[in-house]
Amino acid sequence: MIPVRTRLWKTGLLESRWFSICLFLLLQCPMCIWAESLPNLLPGTLTILPQDGRQLYFEAIDAAKSEIRIEICVLEDPQILAHVQAALGRGVRVRAIVDRGKYLALAPERENLAQYLTGAGGQLHLSNPMFPRSFPKIILVDADLLVYGSACLDETTFLQYRDFATANTDPEILAELHRLFENDWTYSAAAGEEPAAFNPTSPISGRDLLISPVNGAERLVRFYQSAKRTLDVYTELLGNLTLESELAAAVKRGVRVRLIAPVEVNGGTPDVQQLQIDSLTALATAGVDVHVSGPDESAQLPYMHARAAVIDGTIAYLGSISLSPDSITFNREMGIISRQPSIVGGLEAQFRSDYQMRTKVWIPTIR
Repeated sequence: MIPVRTRLWKTGLLESRWFSICLFLLLQCPMCIWAESLPNLLPGTLTILPQDGRQLYFEAIDAAKSEIRIEICVLEDPQILAHVQAALGRGVRVRAIVDRGKYLALAPERENLAQYLTGAGGQLHLSNPMFPRSFPKIILVDADLLVYGSACLDETTFLQYRDFATANTDPEILAELHRLFENDWTYSAAAGEEPAAFNPTSPISGRDLLISPVNGAERLVRFYQSAKRTLDVYTELLGNLTLESELAAAVKRGVRVRLIAPVEVNGGTPDVQQLQIDSLTALATAGVDVHVSGPDESAQLPYMHARAAVIDGTIAYLGSISLSPDSITFNREMGIISRQPSIVGGLEAQFRSDYQMRTKVWIPTIR
């Protein structure tokens, strides 16, 4: 019998243009099928909340074959947790680290995690108390998928919060975040158990990965300083003079700086609220074009919870780090700098829309 390869050569198929086209299409089919069935998991696809809903999270969790690792502020949403429970049911290992303070304060989160996660065989740790807040907003699926952004996974987020999320498959970033999760898992503890006295951070080498409290300040400052023409910033919280000084400095060197933030911080103490007002006023006085959302909020006029920025229409930041005093200095947080045109363009377009249609100019109070 003549080998298949020999027969193909003899018939000239391997040398034909048609064979090359057919082979190319054949090799592309798996990706085409995957893209059609799981479009939100394609790197560069930006999920905008609340309008895009939970589909990104459903697809990511449902795609898991062996393991899901979650490190996040709040994990309370019953719909997402139902998909986590289903993953456990098909043999996927699930571990989650949630913020200790939020967990202790939110009865619905405790109840839902008991029902859908630990009650179904998943493992739960509370963050190490050395972090005032642990808000990374990371979902790691198997060895090759990351879902991240600015969104907490509670019901309110999907009703009336402006947030962003996306998928990432960069091997370097994935490897570093796998190490970070395992590191933080070691130094956190289950509810009722004593956590470690300390929580170090695994080494960070990637230039575009921001991990607080280790390198968030330096990399966000450098990011802001690179702006030459425009700098658009979303933040829920304010009060960090280091980062706010960079916005004012950008104005002085001729950059148009625009900021979107809520006028009232949901759940904020009087001190937090006063800090918000003081920062809004100081930034507007320094020449930043400040717009605010609220105090009323709805799906049409969402609460501005996002932490994101776009520089010169070419580079973007997205993650959990805000302009609060603790976010870069004491908290566990995570963000990524992206040059993907679809991420940059999506954030820029949504910022423009929110700035023009869903927020209003902040006019400093004259005292």
